[in-house]
Amino acid sequence: MSNDAVWQCLISEPEGSVRLPVGEGLDLVQWSKQAAQAYLDTSASRSEVRELSSVLARLAASSELSDPTFAYAYVVDAAKAVTAVYEVHDYDGEGYSSVERLPDLIRDVLPTSPDRRDVTQIDLPAGSGVRVQEIQSVVTGSLLKKKTMLETVTYAVLPTQVANVLVLRMSWTNLVFSEPLLELAQTLAESLELVEVKEG
Repeated sequence: MSNDAVWQCLISEPEGSVRLPVGEGLDLVQWSKQAAQAYLDTSASRSEVRELSSVLARLAASSELSDPTFAYAYVVDAAKAVTAVYEVHDYDGEGYSSVERLPDLIRDVLPTSPDRRDVTQIDLPAGSGVRVQEIQSVVTGSLLKKKTMLETVTYAVLPTQVANVLVLRMSWTNLVFSEPLLELAQTLAESLELVEVKEG
């Protein structure tokens, strides 16, 4: 296999996914209005569009800070609200080239203070890796502070094609949706793949 091959990371985009414009230099307020309107269609009220737009703009700005390869907001139709956020990161695998070291990579690059943490070794189509499920309490709100439970599931995979580590992280605060979101995260992790970019 050629060492100078260029690889592109792909992931499935299930219905309800809104791709956040990470690294595109867009006006996030303008983008979020258009994205909310496109998702909700013309029957949505102004307040519904405004609410979803506000959340999308905040999530897009927040995702920019963690510099993912790409990021999505996941919207459940019934709620017409963002239910989860998922991001894919691509990290240099130096020092983390074994499955046993992957929990350390996750701790180092995406630090958290979980109340509960479960680590499982996994095999995915993209390669071997680990799945880390965490629940932690976080403080939200700038004026009226309140504690919220945040659930996160992170997959770190060692692809066979490159010496990097692919990381998929999904997080949500509405624990009522935990079971279907964990299933969705597993489906997304199984869809991760690297495809060689052909010249011409």
